[in-house]
Amino acid sequence: MTKIRTIITQDAEVDDRNSLRHFLLYANEVELQGIVQTSSKFHWVGIPGAVKPVREKSEFEFAGEESGPFDQPYRWPGTEWMQEVIDAYEKDYPHLVLHAEGYPTPDYLRSITKIGNIGYEGEMEAPTEGSELIRRTILDDDPRPLYLQVWGGTNTIARALKDIQTEFENTPEWPALHEKISKKVIMTACGEQDPTYRSYIAEEWPDMQFVKTLQMLSYAYPWTAMPEGESKDTLRAAFMKSEILNGKSALTKDYCTWLDGHVYPGESATDQFGSNPDLLNTWFGFAVMGIPKAEPFDFLSEGDSPTYFPLFDWGFRTLEDFSYGGIAGRYAKVSNQFNSKGQPLNVWDVVKDPYTDRDGNVTEAESMWPYVCDIQRDFAARVAWCASSYEEGEHAPALTVEPGLDLCAKPGETVSLKATSDTAVTFRVYAEASAPCAKEIVMDGGTFTVPKNAAAGDKIHVIVKAQAGGHFRLVHYQQVIITVA
Repeated sequence: MTKIRTIITQDAEVDDRNSLRHFLLYANEVELQGIVQTSSKFHWVGIPGAVKPVREKSEFEFAGEESGPFDQPYRWPGTEWMQEVIDAYEKDYPHLVLHAEGYPTPDYLRSITKIGNIGYEGEMEAPTEGSELIRRTILDDDPRPLYLQVWGGTNTIARALKDIQTEFENTPEWPALHEKISKKVIMTACGEQDPTYRSYIAEEWPDMQFVKTLQMLSYAYPWTAMPEGESKDTLRAAFMKSEILNGKSALTKDYCTWLDGHVYPGESATDQFGSNPDLLNTWFGFAVMGIPKAEPFDFLSEGDSPTYFPLFDWGFRTLEDFSYGGIAGRYAKVSNQFNSKGQPLNVWDVVKDPYTDRDGNVTEAESMWPYVCDIQRDFAARVAWCASSYEEGEHAPALTVEPGLDLCAKPGETVSLKATSDTAVTFRVYAEASAPCAKEIVMDGGTFTVPKNAAAGDKIHVIVKAQAGGHFRLVHYQQVIITVA
């Protein structure tokens, strides 16, 4: 199977550090081509003489405090932490390679870890090692899409694109190159954490796909506000302490949870999530928004991780079309965003889906929320890999579906799906991702009848799920798409 290739850009927020530790346990699943530290509106090193401009804040910009000035560090955690995380990965690496092929060596990770544009919010003054790595990768001859994860600002990516534009804009090959790059680069972004997507990328590269994977209630600081169920269970302290913070993995030794005693460089004493108990009373989510308070050792946040969950092999088909949904939820292309030239932007945003809580109440919730329990239990299994042989570890079940994943059927026709797995299998129609007619379908095992009112071209999505027994109850999915003939 051809691997997905990706570059991580991050601003070293506490939850970015968690996300990187989590990601590296799955580094075998993709071809990681860069880890680049950038700035954002929340973190920067400062540049002497830089002046923060007065500007109108974009309505699409990530909400957050007004900060500055630009000539001094602002919540700056340094850059050494990235090497510390790779050192931890090096300790886990001998066990991880027993469980799966394809894990990159620690030295390879060190070679692709770079500092990007970190001066201040939106800083893209000059090329950096990080922007150069991104620029070279964008310009390479590899035909695969390049997924650029945006955990902080887009400024280092913008600098790379600007240098490409400067080099080629006045050459005969520019129109074709611009079109090629616009299709090749896909940004999965934790929102807009600086102004450079709107001020540069949207202006010069409007067709470049920008997917805002903001499942913030599901997997970030405010998760305690979500409905009760299995997903919330796996974010609570009991699960975190027994399954993630259990000492089996060096990568999760310094993983941050609420009030776990960790102290983070760059943050003031009042903003220490791990060591300031007053935060349970003063943090804006609890104090202002009224979100239920967390408990010590509860999950803190990995708000950026939905940028990479779709890249892993869960069996979903998200990367074919983000409207198909998947482990990191479902997305829709917006139709009302344009740049200053009136060109439509290729921006995608989160769609909500119905969620049934533990008491049977149905509410509209972030479409990732049902899968958080799957993510957390799989994460825990990988932590356990770091202290076990292959025979002792648990691994996701195999699953195949016949007669295939792409089928055609006529209105009134019966479709029968047969799943092969060594564990329990369930079928469900994913009506929210399907044509409206799918709401009428009643599944009988893997069999259903295409509604007679289905129109030619309608798509019906069926999610097939294999779930193993064992301690972690690991899962694998297949997504079957039936096109009405």
